[in-house]
Amino acid sequence: MANGFLCALMLTSKQVFQGANPSEKITPPGYLEMLLANTQPNIISSSMADGSGHIRDVVIKYRPRVPTGKSHTADDCSIQASPVYKEATIPALLFRKYGVFIDYTTIAKYEKEASQTVNLGRPAPPQGILMEIYNAIVESANGLFGDINNDLLTLAAANFGTNVTTGNSTAKPINFPLSTATNPLNQGVTMLMSDVMENEIQPNETTIVGSGLINNVYLQANFNTANTTQQNYPNNFPPFFYDPYAGAKFGANQFGVFERNAVQLVNVNKFAGFIGGDKMSTFLFTLELPVKDSLGRTELQKFTFDAQLRHIDCPTEVEIGSAGPYGYPGLQTVDRGWVLDIMANYNQVNIADDAYDATDRLTGNNGTLRYEATNT
Repeated sequence: MANGFLCALMLTSKQVFQGANPSEKITPPGYLEMLLANTQPNIISSSMADGSGHIRDVVIKYRPRVPTGKSHTADDCSIQASPVYKEATIPALLFRKYGVFIDYTTIAKYEKEASQTVNLGRPAPPQGILMEIYNAIVESANGLFGDINNDLLTLAAANFGTNVTTGNSTAKPINFPLSTATNPLNQGVTMLMSDVMENEIQPNETTIVGSGLINNVYLQANFNTANTTQQNYPNNFPPFFYDPYAGAKFGANQFGVFERNAVQLVNVNKFAGFIGGDKMSTFLFTLELPVKDSLGRTELQKFTFDAQLRHIDCPTEVEIGSAGPYGYPGLQTVDRGWVLDIMANYNQVNIADDAYDATDRLTGNNGTLRYEATNT
């Protein structure tokens, strides 16, 4: 019934809440961000796919160093070795995708901003991407990066190397003391950095990933409280990537110490080069998302997705698989519109298990160490 009242003015949550907008917050995928922050994060990826559209297999060749006890004490002209290389292959790629569809009929009911286009500024659909669809993809970033990160965390948990101080790859307990009256040299970060050196890793070339108590250690150190100064913590902590997913994958209060570049991310794009471009009703291209996690880190912008923009030309039925508030499950009759799929092909590569000779003090070490933090 007409009442002469003004219609409600609709504002988006992004306009109202800005950086606190829940739909664009990304739970920090710290392990993935650590891999993207490596000094050579793309060396394997760029070797497998050089951007031309051709993808090659990559093999890493290596030779174990010579351990102690192999040299001779007699000047007898004997030969101790004829060195040969070993080879490690790159594991099969993992895959994740997320597809979004909004038909023209729906977009027409929104404000005009929804039908504006986003120019991606690279070889991409020349017509751009409808703002409403692009925003939906940006809002999917939390789920996509979280799933990719969790897949990689599962691999990390299964591939921790041998810690020379324990002789195994299980989590070594490390206590961060409650007392401020003593200065234990066999606990806390002092012991951790000592372990790192025992494993022949430079302390300034390590990165820590985890959550729980180790995160609290860093918080305390940043506040420079009395406890941190009296526990003989080093002034320069290794870089730390907070990852709230790590507790479920590693174990409660467990964290990983990673030698820089010891784990390499593989991020291969299949829609680059000759494969990309206009395919009539489909456009294939690559895409980075201009996002940062809820702590402000921007490493995720280095991850490149394959993307496919495809058009539904006639009213038809499509299968929409998401249930709950994210979509409508099952077959739906839809009008014409665009589908944007973004896809990721990825994995990680660790140093080979036999990179050190069986008699070497570092046998089984691969530059990754597992710990469990306690606080007593």
